[in-house]
Amino acid sequence: MSSTDKFILHWLDQSRSHRILWLFETLGLNYELKIYKRTKEFRAPKELEKVHPLGKSPVIEIIREGKEPLLLAETGHIIQYVVENYDTTNILKTSTPEEKELVDYYLHFTEASLQGFLVALLVGQIAQTKAPWGTGFLVKLVTSGINSQYFQPELLKSLKFLESQLAKKSTNQYFVGNKLTGADVILSFPIIDNLFSNPARASTLSGGEVNLVRDFPNLHAWTENVLKLPSYVKTNEIIDKKLGSKL
Repeated sequence: MSSTDKFILHWLDQSRSHRILWLFETLGLNYELKIYKRTKEFRAPKELEKVHPLGKSPVIEIIREGKEPLLLAETGHIIQYVVENYDTTNILKTSTPEEKELVDYYLHFTEASLQGFLVALLVGQIAQTKAPWGTGFLVKLVTSGINSQYFQPELLKSLKFLESQLAKKSTNQYFVGNKLTGADVILSFPIIDNLFSNPARASTLSGGEVNLVRDFPNLHAWTENVLKLPSYVKTNEIIDKKLGSKL
């Protein structure tokens, strides 16, 4: 791909799009950041539907000289495409076919399995706060029952799986090989943003019986490593500055 290609990232607050900003910063890509803020109902604004029919984020546009702009959606697809086509210095690319296959697995696992349980638990929380007057107790009873019987055990099973994968490695700083890859990028949102950086939410989502630092020491070590990476620190600083200027 041409080094003159430019990217536009449509970034939504409290969404999976933060990983794509980190991806762009890690690879040193030439990009423009367009920020959208959620509505009071915690939904994406209608403006995003003008970018992509589903109105979700992340969505990126790739402006290519002499070609039609390329529109990409879905986090895993974006990470895979960008790394394969624009990681010219092998910052995130793996060294072996086996490592690449493992990265591809994590791209699918994160979005198809892990994130689904987190979303279901979050929806249950919202349902309890939005229940019509007089029905709150019943809604809480039903959602809590579903969560405790299915979503919370499945979430914990996924976390134990990830913990075991790190425990088997010689280093718990990265999920694949001994370097940063797309696996770390895609796992950052559910593990760091949804859980380790939000202890109150983590306690609620897990049923209040889990201490993340104590019960998942390898995931905690991985989280601490990611939080210190210069590209991740810069990504957070960019958003803090952008949102601060808009408040």
